[in-house]
Formats: sequence, C-alpha cells, structure tokens
Amino acid sequence: MHLMLPKPYQDELIYSVIARHFAYMQPIVIKSAQETIDGTSWFSTRYVRNANRLAEKTRPIWGLSGLEILDRHTLLPFNGAFLKPDAHLKCTECFLETNPHGGSVALGMGNSSVIEPKLFRFCVLCLEEDMDRFGETYWRRQHQLSGTLFCVKHGELLRNSMAPMSPLDRATMDATHYCRADAEPVAVLSGRETSLAREIATRSADILHGMPSRWLSPDPSEQYQTAAVEVGYGFGITMLQTRAFGADLIDYFGGELLVKLGCRLNERSRSIRKIFYKDGANHPLLHVLVQHFLGERQKATRSTLERQGLDNSFRQEWKCPNTFAKHEVGFRIPQVYLRRAKRGMREHYFHARCTCGYVFCFERPREGDPAMPLVKIVNNYGPAVETEVKRLYAQHGFIKKVCTELKMQHKTVRRILDGIRAGFEPSPEKIAALRKTWLENGRVKRGTTYQTLLKYDRKWLDSFPSRRGTRSRVPKPQPRHADDVALASQIEASARELREQGGLVTVNGLSRVLGRKLNVRGLKLMPNAAYILCKEIDVPSQALDQVRQYIAKARGAPRAE
Repeated sequence: MHLMLPKPYQDELIYSVIARHFAYMQPIVIKSAQETIDGTSWFSTRYVRNANRLAEKTRPIWGLSGLEILDRHTLLPFNGAFLKPDAHLKCTECFLETNPHGGSVALGMGNSSVIEPKLFRFCVLCLEEDMDRFGETYWRRQHQLSGTLFCVKHGELLRNSMAPMSPLDRATMDATHYCRADAEPVAVLSGRETSLAREIATRSADILHGMPSRWLSPDPSEQYQTAAVEVGYGFGITMLQTRAFGADLIDYFGGELLVKLGCRLNERSRSIRKIFYKDGANHPLLHVLVQHFLGERQKATRSTLERQGLDNSFRQEWKCPNTFAKHEVGFRIPQVYLRRAKRGMREHYFHARCTCGYVFCFERPREGDPAMPLVKIVNNYGPAVETEVKRLYAQHGFIKKVCTELKMQHKTVRRILDGIRAGFEPSPEKIAALRKTWLENGRVKRGTTYQTLLKYDRKWLDSFPSRRGTRSRVPKPQPRHADDVALASQIEASARELREQGGLVTVNGLSRVLGRKLNVRGLKLMPNAAYILCKEIDVPSQALDQVRQYIAKARGAPRAE
C-alpha cells in the first residue's frame, strides 16, 4: 500500500512532512489516521521509525531509499557524526527498522552538559521566502540543531515557534500554523557573541551536511590531544591540563553565551575531560566548541611567529643553535613544545630538547634565519659544550676568557670544569637509586620515579622489552621458588589452626589467619602453594578449580616439598 505523503522539501524533517500531510487532510479521528503511516500514533520530531518501510510506501512520489531518508531528512548525520563506526551502524539499523528508541539510546545524546531545544525554531526570512514560493513553510533540520542560534543561509537570528519539540499529545505541529513573523528571537546577543554564534552555526551545518573538515572523524580525540599540546596544555610527558583547558574554553566563549547555546559547563566538567578519550563525549555541540577553540588558539599562537617570517615553517622544524654539536645539514630538533607561562608577561614560549643534550627556551627565531631559534634561557648545555669549555680552559688557563668567548656565566663554567651537575639534574648515585626503586615497585609507568628516569635516563628504560614502541608495559617479575614453598607451609599451618578452632577451611578463613588477602588466581605461578590449598580447602571454589586445571595442563600434578 502506497502512502500519498507530500514530497519533502530540501532539508525538511520527516516529522514536518507528516505534519503538513495532516494539515492538508485534517482527519476527524487523528489516531487511526496516524496509524496508517507506520502503525503507531507517535512520530519522532528528530528521527524516523522504520525508514525502510516508509521508503517502500513513498517510492512512487519520493523515490528515496531508507538510507537517503535518514541522511537527508533526519538529525542522525549531525547527532551521530562522532560515533564509533559500529555504534553508528547500530543506530542506523534501529532507525531503518522499528526501534527508534534503541537508536536514540545508542546515540548517547543524554548529556547533562547540553540542553536540547524545547521549541521548534525558524528563520523569518526563510518563512517569507517559503510563503511567497510554496504558500507554506516547513521545519528545517539546520534550525533545530543543538547550539544553533542563526540561519546559515540568511545569517538571521532564529526565532522560537509555538510548537514544542517533544509534544505530549498526538497532535502534529505544522510549521505554517505555528510560525509567526513577530515571534521572539531565541536569544539577545552582543557583538562578539553574535560572531561566535554564527561560527558555531556554520560548523554545525557543515557537520550536518557532511562537509569535509580536518576534525570530521569518528575518533578525533587524538587530534584534540595533539592540538591541545601544541597550544600549551601539555603537562609532563603524556598528561593534559584539562582543568586549565576547560577554564580557558569557558572564558573564551563566555558563560552567558554558553547558557544561551544550551551548555552547562565548568572547568571540572566530565564532558571536557572525556572529549580527549577514545570513548569520550559523543554530543556534537561539545565537539564544535572544542574544535573552534583549538583552531583559534592554534592561529593565535602561530600568528606571533608568522610575523617573524615563519609562515611557511612548521613549529617542529627548528635547527639546533648548538654550534659545537656535529649535526647534519638537514637536522631538526625532534622535541619542541609550546609552554604556557604561569606568571609574568609572556603568554607562551617554546621549550626545546635536542639529542645533543642542549636544552633551552625561546620565543622567536633569529633575524635572517626563520628556522634558527633565538635562545633566551639555556637549561642544559650538553656534552659538546662541556668539551669545548674544557678545551678553551686548557688553552687559555683563565675562566674569564672562556666566559667571554662562549658568553656563559662564571659559575656555570666553574661548575662544568669541576664536574658538578646542575642543581635540577640527578646525580649518578641518585639515578642508580631511582633505578632500584623503580624495579622494586614492579616497573610501574607512572609516578615521579618513572618520570625522572624517562627524562634523564631514557636509554636505560628503552633497554627493556616493549610492546608499544619504547615505552610499553614491562612484565612483572615472576615469584621465586622459595616464596612458593614458604606460602605453601603458611597455608598448611593456617588450615591446621582453623581445624583446631572447629571451623571449615575456606579462602576467607585462611586470609584472616594469614593476615593478608589470598589471591587464588595468582597461585597459577605458585604450584606448591596451589597444591596445598587444593588439598586443605573444605569449600569448593570456581577460581580454585581454574587454578587446578591450569597447573594440571601446564605442568602436571605438582607435589609439595
């Protein structure tokens, strides 16, 4: 049975098509008339139910497939733009069949940081054009996007209609009857808020229509991390200052504008932290805000250097200013990071660490060579400079002469000649102690010990086996045979004590007598202790059965010594 629904206009919601249909028909019994569409009297304002069946019923008039209906006449392309491919496929399958609720749940749009529009929105100029051209108007998708306050086509501030986006009754809201030219605007904006809101509306519309973008990816979290580090939100080796990022983002857009956009954010918001994770926030409005903020920050930080003649050079392509290091002609410093100044007049600067050991800070390049940094502060000179200091001192015999030629401080030259390390550099004895501590703690890749070794003794860390480059997880040390035998005797003694007390031998009882948690699954590597435990235990345990099967398969039935 074919449906005689009107043909959708460009960018029209399916709900709007159905609303126009009933505005033409004006049935007496609305429920039975609505059920002729897809067997129910409720219609989604943002999506569609059973798009495949709707495509079959409207094929003579519309000529669209179910996927084309979802792509051109629902909000799925916008709300699902940052879903993982498998989640997006699940949503699409739900809307193509008879499970729109499952599709909405899979979208994960229930974000407490974003408030969805309560009323349908429209543009006054679009309303006038539609009435002159068609004699009616309709609900456009672009006007109903979260955080959208402007019509992209006319640059006009949107207005609230009288039709709710989530009607409580079965009535369908036709745009022609619920849009008034004298309706109130959705918000009152200042000059800066207007420019920001227009940019957000444009970005949102591009996502809706699938326009190419550097950020348009199912998983842009890695791009966000790279951009955040580039503009100075990196901390340590692998961490991000998400709280500072959130505070600056809110300060950039302004709290009042975020409220008008429907965002409830603060510097500690979970959504801001999660957007840097692979399984992070899915709501597209949050992605739009972060993308615009990071893009503007990148322009701002790069513009200060572009005025120095670096418009065609990447920030990472810097030469090493250490003239005593034997670098190749095309060598570039591998580690150059942007840092945000915590105090003082500087907003940002660059911190560079060369492979020759030369560590320094700079703000701009030298005149005449846009790839050569103008050194402002030297943190470490490295072996090449130390060798040159010793050579000049052996040649002249005066520290003052060395300071004059190398432009170094007297105390620095004296420290190098005496073989004293810088105050912030750990001594060889300290490095040895850190190595021992790190090994005793199970080689955990976090904490001050690991960060210090990673900074000053990376080659030693790189000597360990790696599954992910040179900084992967190091395997835990295996238990010794002596520990296995000792634990077996302790379990046997504890079981004897429990039986003398008249109780059953259980894992919890043994843990209480031993004074520590007895990890049953951890006994896979301790066959003697596992054998004694299997023999003494009175209450069967699934974990213990797994351990017994593992040992029997790997080594046969072990015996206690």
